[in-house]
Order: sequence, then C-alpha cells, then structure tokens
Amino acid sequence: MVDAHPPAPDEPPIHLPDEVLVHNLLDAADEVIYFKDLHSRFIRVSAGCARVHGRSSPDELVGLTDFDLFGQEHARAAYEDEQRIIATGRPVVGKIERETRDHRPDSWASSSKYPLRDADGTIIGTFGVTRDITDRIHAERALERVVREREEANAELARVSAELAAVLAASPDAIARYGPDLRYRYVNPACERLWDRRAVELIGRTDHEVFPGARFVGPWEEALLRVLAEGLDEDLHLAVDAGPVEGRWVHAALTAEPGPDGTPIGVLASLRDVTETKRAEEELAHRAMHDEVTGLPNRRLLMDRLRHALLGLRRRPGTVALLFVDLDRFKQVNDAHGHDQGDRLLRIVAERLVHAARAHDTVARLGGDEFVLLCEDVDPDQGARAVAERVVAALREPYPLDGLVVESCASVGIVVTTDPDADPVTLLRAADRAMYRVKEAGGDGFRSSLPPVDVT
Repeated sequence: MVDAHPPAPDEPPIHLPDEVLVHNLLDAADEVIYFKDLHSRFIRVSAGCARVHGRSSPDELVGLTDFDLFGQEHARAAYEDEQRIIATGRPVVGKIERETRDHRPDSWASSSKYPLRDADGTIIGTFGVTRDITDRIHAERALERVVREREEANAELARVSAELAAVLAASPDAIARYGPDLRYRYVNPACERLWDRRAVELIGRTDHEVFPGARFVGPWEEALLRVLAEGLDEDLHLAVDAGPVEGRWVHAALTAEPGPDGTPIGVLASLRDVTETKRAEEELAHRAMHDEVTGLPNRRLLMDRLRHALLGLRRRPGTVALLFVDLDRFKQVNDAHGHDQGDRLLRIVAERLVHAARAHDTVARLGGDEFVLLCEDVDPDQGARAVAERVVAALREPYPLDGLVVESCASVGIVVTTDPDADPVTLLRAADRAMYRVKEAGGDGFRSSLPPVDVT
C-alpha cells in the first residue's frame, strides 16, 4: 500500500524569485492573463493572450489598450470596468462578455478583473484573467433553442390537441378508435349517444362484449379486421339490431391507424346515423315501384317481376299466367260520389284481390281501375281459372263507402304461357284484349286470350 503522506525530504523547499514564477505562469498558460496600468494600457500579458489577439509575441501588446484590439462598444465597457476597479478597489469577477474582434466577430469570454497593487498596497493598475467560453455559450444557445423549440412544439401540440378534443366533442359524427384487439380505445360524446352507452362502458371492450348477440357485430368486426390486415380504407352501411338503437341504420368510414413502421396498429371509425336518409331512400324507391293509392306494385314493378318469371322458365319449366282485371261501372261511382270515394273503392278492390290471389302471386295496379295478377307455377289447365273465379266472386260483393254501399263487378282477361322467350308487353296486351272481350259481353266474368298466345 502506498503511503498517502510520504515523508518530507530533509532539505528545505526551493525558493524562487517572484519574477521567475510570474514568467513561467505567463509563458506557459493558455489563459488570457494581463496586467494594465492606471490608463488601462497593457504592461504585461501571457503568451495565451498574445495568441488570442494574433500576435507572435506578448511584447507586441505592451502599450496597447482594448480600443486597439476590440470594437468600440466592448472596449468602452472594459475601460469603464477597469477605471471603476481602480477607483473603488472592488474586483469584477466572472463577468460574461461578448467580445468583438475582427477575426472572431461573435466570441464570448468570462472575465475576472482585480486591482493591481504595489508592495505598500497602492493601486497602480488592474490585472485580469479571461477565459474563452464561446463554445460553451454557443452550446448553451443551441440547448436553449432546442428547449424553446420543444416548448413551442409542445405548446402547439397542446393547442392542436385542445382544438382536436373540442372538434371531436362537438362533432355530430360518432368517432371511435379501436386497438388491434378490436377493443375500444377512445369514443367521443357522439359515439356515446349513438350506442346509448357511456364511455366507461365501451373503453377496453369489444363490440361482441358491448352488444352480445347482435347480428350486426359479425360483419362490423370482419370489416375492422380487413382494415387492420390490408391497411385500406373501407365504407359500409350497417343495420343496427342492438338494444335502444335497434332498427337504426349507420354509415361507417374505417381508416387504418399506422404504427411507426406503417403497419396498421388500430382502426379509426367515423359513424353517422343515416336512418332518416335510409328511410327516405326506401320510401322513394317504394314510391317508384308502387301505386300511391293502393300501395300495390305498379306497372314498372309488375313488368320487372314478369321478366324474372319468364327467365325462371328457362331454369324450371312451368306455366306463368297474367290476369288483367278491369272494374265495371267504376266511372259511375267516381262521377256520382267523388274521387275520394273512388279511391276508397280502389283500396277495397286491392285488398280483395290480395286475398283472392295466392300468397306468392303479384297483385299490381296499372292505373285507373285496371289491375293485374301475375301468377307463377300455376296448373296449366285449371290454375289461372281458379284464381279468376275467386277474383270475380270477390269483386262482385257490395262495397261499403263511408255511409253508403255501392255495387260493382269486374271483367277479367287471362293469358297463360310456358314460353320463356315470350314478350312481356305482348302478354300484357293479350290479357288486356281478353278482358275487353269480357267487357263487350256484359262484364262480370273472365276469359282467356286467343292464339297465337298459349292459352288455357
């Protein structure tokens, strides 16, 4: 073990003159060390001081002042500090100064200056030590800039986050964020209202857990999984069948939430209740295909179903029949009792035709007092005749119309075909002609069409 306190040698310490010590200090030190007289002129400087000012020898600075070396502003401040030290005897310690030298216009130094005294204590000038701290100042400035930029970025992020939170809170659309396990990570107030659930009842749970047994959850979670797997946006409509929101329609836009490497780590869902829009669309579609007075299919829907029925004969041979029904004496009812009573009679006729037809037959109103029954898979001999008999009998019964009873009957024309290539318009016209032959014979009956159309 080495002794921490080695024994002192027998000989006394070396005594060196002050001038030797000062000479070694000034010649070896890299620091800027200087001595000045009462007029702030350099009287001796270190080798480091000479190098800083671009001089090859310290002697080159003797007799100069800071005004010879620095810009006016810095030189004046240094001169005032030194004169104050001379006048008061109080040093200036650790002063941070920006120096302005020709070859270093943005340099910084830490300067400490003291009064220079002679042997009897009289102030005869100043001396100081200056250390270059330019790199430190620049580093501090860079750090301050980074801190300031980070604070500004955090403030901007906080502002944007607050704005986003306000937008999400005020959004009429439901916004939800799902994790890769399909559990809710976030819901906005509109989402709480849409699902009629509080956020605490949704966050951390899947839709299977929130809506057990609901049929819409299956296709919904399948869509979420597709977005997670493929990273592609997806739109879909859902018919919701869950608790208080059952019977509602929702439009959802799904967007993948990318992770650092671009792989989806979640799904953002924007949902909007489109029930009223959906109902309006369905109502418009229904009106386009149904009669306004009776609610029965109209000519457009009848012809569409007739075309499908004929195409069906290609897959499975069979018989298709059209029964063209025209009321007898309907004009007299309208003229005598008004259109309101006429519409009431038409609605009663529609109800009776539906009851007379088979469950899978189509009963349509073409307009005015004309109706058509489309019967598929009928018996080629007696099927259409049996339906026609029920129709004629049903429409022969009296009609109660708001305090009065009127009588009417119907003429029915029948066309039957087994040909999948038959023209729907031709079939309808043939049934119409058969009906007119009944009407010309006095009405209240039915009749089949004549060749070339296949008949019963």
